[in-house]
Amino acid sequence: MTAIQHLNSSDFRGRALRALRLAVRVLRMVGDHAGNVGVGVVAAAVLAWIVNDVVEFTTVLNITSGRAILLILAAWGTARLIEAVAYDVADWIDPDSRDGDDLWDVTTALRANAEDITNGANYDDIRLALQTSEVLPALHGLTVLLRSAYAQDGEMEEAAALNDTVALVRAAAESLGHRDLSE
Repeated sequence: MTAIQHLNSSDFRGRALRALRLAVRVLRMVGDHAGNVGVGVVAAAVLAWIVNDVVEFTTVLNITSGRAILLILAAWGTARLIEAVAYDVADWIDPDSRDGDDLWDVTTALRANAEDITNGANYDDIRLALQTSEVLPALHGLTVLLRSAYAQDGEMEEAAALNDTVALVRAAAESLGHRDLSE
């Protein structure tokens, strides 16, 4: 009897995500090592050029020093271009980079405010802005929903860890005057 194999969309999605993550990792490795490869190519070309000038056996690299400098600069520029393209494509196709982009923006804004305080900004204004923005009550609500989602999926360790986080965020929100938090 032949078995019928059903294509499960979650299996396909899981394989596609793994493939994208692998591609991102490879592209980031290419970006990390493009400069090293460029330096290696330039060093090998310079070594071959020096050997060719000293031995004068054959004219393998019959170039002038001006052209050699241009070739070195071209190799370095190519390595930098490959590095930039590899990082950009990796960022573009990374399936994990878009998860929580808005949270990264919030983090950037909070860090900018912290830097403003160290640079002499009025800390009362920043505290009042933090209170009126209701960042901490929103974070409390988010952590409560995350805890509930993990508990519903049966992942009790994560739910327990988030329970501690919920309590800490609740205490932080209450210390800024937000007493009307609900769970």
